[in-house]
Amino acid sequence: MRRIEWAGDAGAIVAELRSFAPPAAEVRTAVTAIVEDVRERGDNAVREQSLRLDGVDLGAAYAEPPSRLREALDALHPLLREALDVAAANIRAYHVREAPQAWRDTLAQGQIVGQEIVPLAVAGLYVPGGLANYPSSVLMTAIPAQVAGVGRIVVCSPPRAGGGAAEGVAAACALLGLGTVFPIGGAQAVAAMAFGTATVPRCDVIVGPGNAFVTEAKRQVMGSVAIDSLAGPSEVLVIADQTSRPDWLAADLLAQAEHGAGAMACLAAVGGGLSDLVAAELEKLAAELGVALDNVALVDCPSTQAAVALCNAFAPEHLELHTAGARDLVPLVRNAGAIFVGAYAATAFADYAAGSNHVLPTGGAARFAHGLSVSDFQKRVAVVELDGSAAAALAPHVAAIADEEGLRAHARSARLRAQ
Repeated sequence: MRRIEWAGDAGAIVAELRSFAPPAAEVRTAVTAIVEDVRERGDNAVREQSLRLDGVDLGAAYAEPPSRLREALDALHPLLREALDVAAANIRAYHVREAPQAWRDTLAQGQIVGQEIVPLAVAGLYVPGGLANYPSSVLMTAIPAQVAGVGRIVVCSPPRAGGGAAEGVAAACALLGLGTVFPIGGAQAVAAMAFGTATVPRCDVIVGPGNAFVTEAKRQVMGSVAIDSLAGPSEVLVIADQTSRPDWLAADLLAQAEHGAGAMACLAAVGGGLSDLVAAELEKLAAELGVALDNVALVDCPSTQAAVALCNAFAPEHLELHTAGARDLVPLVRNAGAIFVGAYAATAFADYAAGSNHVLPTGGAARFAHGLSVSDFQKRVAVVELDGSAAAALAPHVAAIADEEGLRAHARSARLRAQ
């Protein structure tokens, strides 16, 4: 656990918080080698990298049999099955509400303009694994793709020690009717979906959270394929004042720290003595749950305004507001992947079942990016219709601009329609 002193410079604190992440140069070098290997050698590289990094021999045909996915779903405890059903319904309702729509409008000269919404053909979903089993990430990535109308959904998730995807991941895939599932993880999975292999279909977009290596792989293949965002190791910033409960704050901070390498949790404490109370609760809870405190930081902020300034400079993936009048702070927040308003709105609720998406920008990307949405699986295609009168009205303006730019064929093309 780190205690960071407020010295009036939010940028300096952000730099210290960002030091929790693995060294970027080391990650970049390792990922480049894996991505290029998969690009050149396809399935052979995927198998070799999986054996080297995960200790799993994938074998010649490594796609998950649909029967195994169904068996995993049938084996779920009834309470877990019910929980996944509730979560899926809430996530679907959220994304149906946000889905973009086609539209048309008639402008001043009579031309009809608008857009069509076209779903992508193939979406690649990265579902993390390793330390845990994440059926929730299947729901979060697949449901908006289904709402978008994607034609084919491909899932890659790290293998268990004995091979095959984790049971919860397999069950969630069956729950949503997903049949194209591969037990591969890390940069090799991202590269396989980006470039395609004899086994893994080439995808139009790759989405989903992952560790620093997965995030770097997505950055490197971007352009060959679309990505949702650079959603790397999990992070939370909690702004709290003395109206908050230290034991709740400790639990929320550890909920992020337990994600493992690169994850971080920071408390921006407003009001003297709060951070000491939270530190004591953290020590007790960490010992009880077996969660390391290496990636937890406590910052004493002189005011709520200073804490919000730290938030906007840090641009956290998750922002929790445990303050009096928390709702009033929301308009002041410019940079956050998701905002959780009030002491009861723990990040854990949205991680699983509240309805919003848990695939969110990390590493400061919330300055310009947003969480996974239906629009990440669709294209907006512009549509323009002109009749003779609209063409005649627009032609002089188009020709004037084209003449200025020296594009004579453009000008001729417009003027012909005005004759």
